[in-house]
Amino acid sequence: MSNIELFKNAFAVNFPVEVADMVLDRMSELYGAEFDKKYAGYADDELRQLACTVLNGLTPADIARGITRMNSEEWCPKNLPTFRSWCEQGGDWWTADMAWAKAMQFESDPSTPITKLAKVTLEEVRHVLNVEGQKAAHFAFKDIYQDYLRRAKEAGRVQEMWVKPKAAKTIGFDERNRSGVPCPPELVAKIGKGFKRLGGGV
Repeated sequence: MSNIELFKNAFAVNFPVEVADMVLDRMSELYGAEFDKKYAGYADDELRQLACTVLNGLTPADIARGITRMNSEEWCPKNLPTFRSWCEQGGDWWTADMAWAKAMQFESDPSTPITKLAKVTLEEVRHVLNVEGQKAAHFAFKDIYQDYLRRAKEAGRVQEMWVKPKAAKTIGFDERNRSGVPCPPELVAKIGKGFKRLGGGV
């Protein structure tokens, strides 16, 4: 298998073309000339393919959230990634940028709430964070988080908050809590006889 074939999955797009058309039509209806001006450089097929690429991985609930936001926005989204961010914001799941911000707060103050997904991702980039700093770690965090987020949504999971595991109770030995058990008289007698035979008697 060639190197190019190994990367093909990263470019796979399975977002429904019909839904991309519906999103673009709604944008065109709401923003008219502004929409035409922003996307005038694209042929219809190119714009449709771009929309499918940018919106790939979003759920119906995500698209509905983006459409609802768009209905109340005065200005046309500056580009399709902006519309995607509208789809992702305010949902049940944190966006990658929100998760990163919360992760950095958690680093400063471990009592800050953090989701399980954000915590797992933070641990995966901790080495990058320690060695190369926040900028490099931020890029890695976003990529990893978005991949995990896509998988979680596809699996129908819901966002869960991380809870610090309770420390295991350790069984300590404290001399003060030590209690003695009296030795039975018959055993004391046997020990005494053995001690005398060994020459330990007085």
